[in-house]
Amino acid sequence: MSKVDDHFEYEVSLGLVPEDEEIEISLSEEQLAAIDKIVKFGFRRAGHYSDGMHFVDERDGSSSRGKGGFLRSADIRVTDLPAAASGLDVYKDHTEYRGIISHDGASAEFLIGNSSSTIPAGKIIESYSWQYAEPDCEHIFEPYVIKQKSRTHEVGFHLRSPNLNACVEISPISPIATLLAYDLGYYTADNFSEHTLKVMLGSSSDVAAKSMQVQQLAHDLLFELDAKYGLVLSLIPRERGRLPFLSRKPPKEWQSISFPSTRVPREVAAIFSFAGEAQDNPPFAFLSYYQVLEYYLPFAARRAALKRVRREIRDFAFDVSDDASVLRVLNVAERAKGVGEEEALKILVRDCVREDKLIEVLKGDGFIEHFSRKGPIKGVPAINLSSTSETVQVQVARRVYALRNRIVHAKDDPKYSETPQLLPRSSEANLLGPDILLARFLALETIIDAQD
Repeated sequence: MSKVDDHFEYEVSLGLVPEDEEIEISLSEEQLAAIDKIVKFGFRRAGHYSDGMHFVDERDGSSSRGKGGFLRSADIRVTDLPAAASGLDVYKDHTEYRGIISHDGASAEFLIGNSSSTIPAGKIIESYSWQYAEPDCEHIFEPYVIKQKSRTHEVGFHLRSPNLNACVEISPISPIATLLAYDLGYYTADNFSEHTLKVMLGSSSDVAAKSMQVQQLAHDLLFELDAKYGLVLSLIPRERGRLPFLSRKPPKEWQSISFPSTRVPREVAAIFSFAGEAQDNPPFAFLSYYQVLEYYLPFAARRAALKRVRREIRDFAFDVSDDASVLRVLNVAERAKGVGEEEALKILVRDCVREDKLIEVLKGDGFIEHFSRKGPIKGVPAINLSSTSETVQVQVARRVYALRNRIVHAKDDPKYSETPQLLPRSSEANLLGPDILLARFLALETIIDAQD
């Protein structure tokens, strides 16, 4: 097998490129110019076979990383090389989702998938056929046609909005999206034709507004496909939020193990376990650990109230026959009933979590910056280990509670209008790792303390 460079044989062994013999193919000047432009943009030409050209994405940044953290690779048909190259002037990587968006924000193309399935969207979409009004617009729609013994049908659709200012489409992936956003997996082009969701808007001068609108229309379309037809698809986050502690490799040395000594209510065990299973949904993982804390909130608040009641009774001035003394005890009990969830959480963190261990967690790799005012999670209190106005426990409890509210409360609730809802599969959600580890630590500390 001839090689274009020293990397090609290695990439074949990894399955990044087909094992077909490279075939010498004649290229036009236009195609050669396209290859040169793609290479200058940051891609390495890694080989060619049949009618395709193989490129490895060596651009700086996480966008060039594919499955498993390896360099992302793409196969472009020789005939599509000019289209892919010209698209580099028009499109760029979408910052939040796998896909591309035009520099003016007027059009975007999103990769779509089903998070609970490893089957590519193209394989799922191929089984559907649609009836829709022929759109009267300037866009060229070229659907993929499947011919079977029982039927012949077109895959995908192109729809125009009633006010004629936008179009949405599901159709075969474009050459530029293949180059910039698509990641070769276990399936090849022979298995199916990958399809993407495309949104096209009318003219407007507001780039930011158009960028938000194309994303909104994409979500609207996927919602209706789910609600009306049971076709569950979603946009794919640019960076998957994986729980850090689940990526730990098994240690090589022996691990000491003994018969379980921790008594955990089955409800707590089930919720705690689910957090680990929700590795592809960071907000769910965080909420699961918060539910563990929630389970123990009444116990913590009650324990604090009992401590204060005992303190009143043990007071040398306490007199059971004195109404004022008895009323002080009753007031303590009444205040315990009126403790809100945030205050109860502060009590729990204060009484159940060891301060030195908490500070040790907060000083973890990159955690100080994450929990600072400049951290990636907005609308939640920062944690300052040098603060003299609030204890670390209070700061942690306030942040955890505020983050819980951002996840569970609708953003149109006036009470939470200043902190919009933290949406699943958003870029913010995918950066929750340190907050999830913090919630997990609090849950473990609370469970340990409850063993008394």
